[in-house]
Amino acid sequence: MSRNGAEHGTTEPELIRAAVRAIRSALPPTWSIEPGETGAEPGSRRAYRPDGQFVIMAPDGASATVLLECKGVVAPRDVARVAEQLGGYARAAGERGIKIGALLLVAPFVSPTTREQMSRHDRMGWFDLTGNLRLRVDSPALFLDRAGADRSGFRDPEDRLLKSLRGPAAAKVVLELCDTTVPVGVRDLATRAQVGVASSARVLELLDREAVITRNDDGAVTSVRKRALVDRWARDYKVMTSNEVITALDPRGLSHALASLRDVGSRVVLTGSAAARAYLPQGLTAVSPLVSLSLYAEDPIGLMDHLNLKPVERGTNVLVMRPYDDVVFARSRRVEGLDYVAPAQVVVDLLTGPGRSTEEAEQLLAVLESDEAGWKNDHA
Repeated sequence: MSRNGAEHGTTEPELIRAAVRAIRSALPPTWSIEPGETGAEPGSRRAYRPDGQFVIMAPDGASATVLLECKGVVAPRDVARVAEQLGGYARAAGERGIKIGALLLVAPFVSPTTREQMSRHDRMGWFDLTGNLRLRVDSPALFLDRAGADRSGFRDPEDRLLKSLRGPAAAKVVLELCDTTVPVGVRDLATRAQVGVASSARVLELLDREAVITRNDDGAVTSVRKRALVDRWARDYKVMTSNEVITALDPRGLSHALASLRDVGSRVVLTGSAAARAYLPQGLTAVSPLVSLSLYAEDPIGLMDHLNLKPVERGTNVLVMRPYDDVVFARSRRVEGLDYVAPAQVVVDLLTGPGRSTEEAEQLLAVLESDEAGWKNDHA
């Protein structure tokens, strides 16, 4: 792909043809698609210029028009503007007596976060060249939903925008945003997170594109959707692969392991199920029993010797991890004599962990949403 050109297959006519082919192939043979009119009527008061449109017709003759908007690149923060644009086309079409059944964004790639944002808008669907497709028409009744890729295969070698939250610097910024008060500027955030200003700026630019944060004209962060932030982090961070993990067994059980942690000489912090319990209000029962411990250790081998843990491949009840970064220790909180990673780290570890950890993450998130500002998973 060149900076001033388009990769083969991604021009507007090619995107529209690909979308129509994909939808036609997904329809029953008794349904049909026909091209619709485009452009503005001479002398019309309102411009009517969707990038494309087609008419879907059911076997009984019922039909509806689908309006298309093509984008070479689309980010979550663009969704509201695209929805407003297509909504304007739909209103103009209604003035001309055209029945609009759905609005469709067509792009080379539509990310999971962009799709999630679009699903909040009435009649909005999407298509991309990796196979992601959603089209819903109420009359005639039609719903197509196909999954493609969650990562784009299209790359511009001159595009140096950050695409991933993988790595320690990104994690530090994410964890700081979950704890800090806003507004906060790029440099102030970098100082608090102990990362370079350039790293802070690049992470914030990514989160702004993903509609996870809101910024003012000076670039300062004015609001953070913390649930969306951790969900986005979980797309790139995986607890079992981002850290060095040793699966181990304490033959004397979890109570022995927990008691032994209180006099360990090196730094150790708990995460996972045990940490989730530490942050639950008194009297609230955890959604699943505690069957294993997950912890980060500065000296994993020394810790295993101290606790008399045995490395095993099966029957593990302790996960000992050398952390991706010391930030897990720096941001820890002490509860009843033991240290636990920050709530956001607990959530992402549970969301990307094995077993019933997702249910435990959802329970902790419900507590955070009621107790701490910014965690509520609203549509802001």
